[in-house]
Amino acid sequence: MVDSIWARCVEELKYQVPDNIFTMWIRPLSANLQDQALVINVPNQYFAKYIEKHHLLQIQQIVTQLAPDAAIQVHIQIDKASNLTSAVGSHVLSETLNDPAKTELQRSFQYIDPQFTFDQFVTAKSNQIAYSICRDTASNLGQSKNNPLFIYGSTGLGKTHLMHAIAHEILKQGKRFFYFTSDKFVNQLVNSLRKQKIDEFKDKIKKADLLIIDDIHVIAGKQKSSEQFLLLLNDFMSKNKQVVLASDRHPSALTDFDERLKSRLAWGVSVALDPPELDTQIQILQKKAKTQDVVLPKDCAIFIAQHIVANVRELEGALNKVLAISRLLNQPIHLELVQMALKDVIAIRVQAVSMDNIRKVVAEFYDISVKDLMGKKRLRHIARPRQIAMMLARELTSHSFTEIGQSFGGRDHTTVMHACEKVQQLCLSDPMFDKDYRSLKLMLQT
Repeated sequence: MVDSIWARCVEELKYQVPDNIFTMWIRPLSANLQDQALVINVPNQYFAKYIEKHHLLQIQQIVTQLAPDAAIQVHIQIDKASNLTSAVGSHVLSETLNDPAKTELQRSFQYIDPQFTFDQFVTAKSNQIAYSICRDTASNLGQSKNNPLFIYGSTGLGKTHLMHAIAHEILKQGKRFFYFTSDKFVNQLVNSLRKQKIDEFKDKIKKADLLIIDDIHVIAGKQKSSEQFLLLLNDFMSKNKQVVLASDRHPSALTDFDERLKSRLAWGVSVALDPPELDTQIQILQKKAKTQDVVLPKDCAIFIAQHIVANVRELEGALNKVLAISRLLNQPIHLELVQMALKDVIAIRVQAVSMDNIRKVVAEFYDISVKDLMGKKRLRHIARPRQIAMMLARELTSHSFTEIGQSFGGRDHTTVMHACEKVQQLCLSDPMFDKDYRSLKLMLQT
């Protein structure tokens, strides 16, 4: 009974609290029934105080609605055996509870997404170097040569994920960090200057082993803020304490940026995050779906990746929309559902169907390389996708048999004609083959 009530309660909370709050504070919880009471297990005192203050009454109301005749009371207990303890660094957090000077450390912890770990980061050619350097920095805090570490790249490519991952790792080591979004850092800095408490503000930050600031470029043109940040940066560096910064541009490209600060950043390591390739986008989508215990079919992942700008944040947003529609309709995820779910969320790019695009999509669908499609190998697992790609080219482009043959490694037009005939026969005789072909066609046409 308790498992059912708690599962339904969690499902209801998904729709009542913001996504980041749910992910951070609700999803890690478990519950059990003790003497007609629903006991919520939390990993530490900090968690307990937060849930009690913000969500206990809300949970009680939901439970009462779910089981009105059971008179179930909701309580909180700290589960010392919880495997969450090391992940969130409860021994560090608990120390902060009795020290008002460390409240900012608590706030920093609240900003860290529990899903943004190194294990959940999908690596590829576009981000492998950045990932490796960030991991090395976290493992060698205080000894790393990557100081300051400057991560740059366009919005939604994983900068925040990597910074949060570093924070997770140092929490496991029992160390402290400060994490600031750009606005919060600047606002608190300016407020401290206005109240003539800048030294107090900086002294508070200096207690940490790691300072993380996202979108540091916002301090450009702010002379006093830049000067104070430079002093803070120098202090951290002189004590071998790590600084991690992020921006949308390389330090040298930051306009209106204090030249002394740019010079100081140049002493460290700057790493870029580039837009992910199609196969990486697909891996990201499938991994994100897996974290929610959902299987995302590959054709659906390809469809989303094909029609979303190469931005991880937008990919996740599109996936969340698909999952919501799937739950609402109580249907498994399939290509038609994905198409329907996304049509009102994004302006689906009407792509000119090109030979190049056909080859890329078919190759990805069948886990072979474009080079193989273009090559001379006649192995069945290569030859069949090649025939399918030729048929798609015939249906979806204005190219002649001869032109299609030339674009597939200089093949004769009769080869293309045979391929088209074979695909048509298989579509009529093999329902699974027909389904795959129609899926590919849909992906390319939309």
